[in-house]
Amino acid sequence: MTSSSPSNSRARAVQAMFGRIALRYDLFNTVATLGRDSLWRRRAALLAAPAPMGNALDAATGTSKLAQELARRARQVIAFDFSDRMIALARRRFQEKSGHGSASVRLMVADALAMPFQDSSFDCATIAFGLRNVTDPGGCLREFLRVLKPGGRLVVLEIFRPSRGLNRLVYEAFFKRAVPLMGWALTGDRTAYQYLPTSVDAFLSPAHLAALMESSGFLQVSYRSMHLDTISLHLGVKPG
Repeated sequence: MTSSSPSNSRARAVQAMFGRIALRYDLFNTVATLGRDSLWRRRAALLAAPAPMGNALDAATGTSKLAQELARRARQVIAFDFSDRMIALARRRFQEKSGHGSASVRLMVADALAMPFQDSSFDCATIAFGLRNVTDPGGCLREFLRVLKPGGRLVVLEIFRPSRGLNRLVYEAFFKRAVPLMGWALTGDRTAYQYLPTSVDAFLSPAHLAALMESSGFLQVSYRSMHLDTISLHLGVKPG
């Protein structure tokens, strides 16, 4: 979920916040979504890699749940986050599962606005619940475009504020009121889960994100809204 440029005070504050909640991050996501977050990540991986692929990238990997899904479909996955505590936790969980870490997933600390990879390195890329935390979403999308191979697929999984109707009322009642209290109870950090709805409210709409992907150079841009229009999967393809 976490990603930003660590070169400014806002990014450093967000980085520190995610570090504080790292240990309870997965628990909160599971409880708050009734376990649906794992399904969304599986769908993101399938959309990014509909057939077996070579190299995949997962940005803002958090505890690497989406990277693990990509590892089922790609020969090699590189997953990074700007939070060193999230990456440390991801490494420890890989070691607990296998006893020696994962041969197919490489975890690292990196910046989504200056990805340390050569041009045209990856067959597909994903970012889940992280793009709205980046200080320059357009710059991040252009970095994805740079590191993807021609024809490579980018999938963005993100939270959005519904625009109207009953879905908007449910969002206002649950996501903006109940979720911060739930996060506080589970993690002991009130600030982090006040930040969550604030960051969603300040982010683009699904249509505006699709337009930004197109203006950043992606083709065949489409998106699918789910979960009362609060979750969307966006797809873009690098020109061949």
